[in-house]
Amino acid sequence: MTLRNIVLSGHWITLVLLILLAACGQSGDPAERSTGTDNPALEGTVRAQVGETLSVIDVAATTEPSPMPSPSATSSPTETPTPTPLPVFIRVSAPTNCRLGPGVRYQRVGTLLIEANAEVVARSSATSFWYIANPDRPGEYCWLWGKYASLEGEADVLPVYTPPPSPTPSPAFSMSLEDFFTCGGDEYVVFKIHNPTQLTYMTAQRQLIDLNTSKTLYGPTLDRHPFAPGPGDCPPGHENEIYPDRVAYVYVPLRGAESGHGVRAILMVCTQDYLRGDCWVNAADFKMP
Repeated sequence: MTLRNIVLSGHWITLVLLILLAACGQSGDPAERSTGTDNPALEGTVRAQVGETLSVIDVAATTEPSPMPSPSATSSPTETPTPTPLPVFIRVSAPTNCRLGPGVRYQRVGTLLIEANAEVVARSSATSFWYIANPDRPGEYCWLWGKYASLEGEADVLPVYTPPPSPTPSPAFSMSLEDFFTCGGDEYVVFKIHNPTQLTYMTAQRQLIDLNTSKTLYGPTLDRHPFAPGPGDCPPGHENEIYPDRVAYVYVPLRGAESGHGVRAILMVCTQDYLRGDCWVNAADFKMP
């Protein structure tokens, strides 16, 4: 039984006893009964007790128990911050081109010099190339060949980047008849070569075919230094390379070509020595004078 129930029961018992005592003090004769009482003191006591009892009942009925205190909030543990990796820098022992992708087929967009360094952002997964801040174009990035490179910092923390697809320039080069040329008793046909790509060509293979007889007039012959700077040099001055967006001239000896016959010149150029690397073929037809 709750405390509230005990209090209510006690007051009800007191009230009943007081009423019984008051009844005992009245006369049994109905004629002598009145609306009042012969004992005013007793009546006042009864009224006071009844009022007190009702007051206690009202207070007990309306009083609500105090709410239980809520448990105090438990603070969460403090997380330990992860240290930020230190930047990685790269230097080179020889000037090295920086390109849009890892390889010579990609456009060159910068050069890292010996005295300079650059921040490394990422690395390639299969080749020794590093993705760095472009030393010539702030805010841009490019791929640097790692042959002459040395790193400062923890390279293992660098992410691995997937390079863009390898470009396939088209057309790879243009070829047009420039002139017929005689030097030291030898006759040549001279072709103008334009390299519109971002590649550098290093070697070439030359061939001439008589279209009337299907006879091979020259080649196919490897030339490690096929590119001449001008169309009228005697002897032809050859260079090793034709750089992006440059013009050079290729001399092909004319041997056994008959006047009036149609001839096809076939030229293959490659990005590495001895016809290695990436190679492209072009052809030009002309008529023997």
